[in-house]
Amino acid sequence: MDGLKVYYRISDKGNPKEKIPNADKFTCLDNAIKEFGADNINVIADNCNSETLDFIASNGLKFEETSFGNSGSFIYMVNKIISDHDSEIPVYLLEDDYIHLPGSRKAILEGLAIADYVTLYDHPDKYFTEDKGGSPMNFRSLRLTRLYATESSHWRETDSTTMTFACKVSTLEADLNIWKRYCVHRNPDDYHAFMEITPTTLSDLFSFIVRLRKRESLLLVKKLLSRRRTHTLISAVPAKATHAEVRWLAPVIDWK
Repeated sequence: MDGLKVYYRISDKGNPKEKIPNADKFTCLDNAIKEFGADNINVIADNCNSETLDFIASNGLKFEETSFGNSGSFIYMVNKIISDHDSEIPVYLLEDDYIHLPGSRKAILEGLAIADYVTLYDHPDKYFTEDKGGSPMNFRSLRLTRLYATESSHWRETDSTTMTFACKVSTLEADLNIWKRYCVHRNPDDYHAFMEITPTTLSDLFSFIVRLRKRESLLLVKKLLSRRRTHTLISAVPAKATHAEVRWLAPVIDWK
């Protein structure tokens, strides 16, 4: 598998978050260019000011201006990917606040050889129980997972990630209605989208019933009864990339 296409969403109207000092928008884009190559990157510049647009153009990147907002620009991008590429093409949907380590491109392609969705970000919420700020899937104890190895990375099967991930175009096509369903508000509901997309068990369902979490319980009941084909999601461990928000940096690596 080769020919990875990167779709990079950048905006000047994002939610203000405390980021590590070496991860402003221009630095993150420079980092992506270094790792994936300018010729392979397509930029969706949503609600961007002239300074940002000039920076994108100065790097010779293909870009398109939009004003859809976070959820709207994501769905616009997904529709564009499906329209412009064959089903077997691998694509990396990348937000504008990620820092990548060398070898990220290679790792993505390795991951897509064994899973449907790949994230290079090892989300720290997977290592805490819910009562300590961890994933809702970690009820009383950490959720069990499978571990895989490829040539350059280890991977853990996981239940959710952010809106930065890689997959084949055919996977986006299959899950398009799910992404549309969870991208109707200002910000995408990535957690519940991946809950519907990825495999779950009766044990997961029971844990939400016990907590009287009606929304998640109904979602899992409908999914289990429908017998719809789920898609696997794996994340690199340790991470090959991190979300730049200080609160949620991927563990183990000193990203600063």
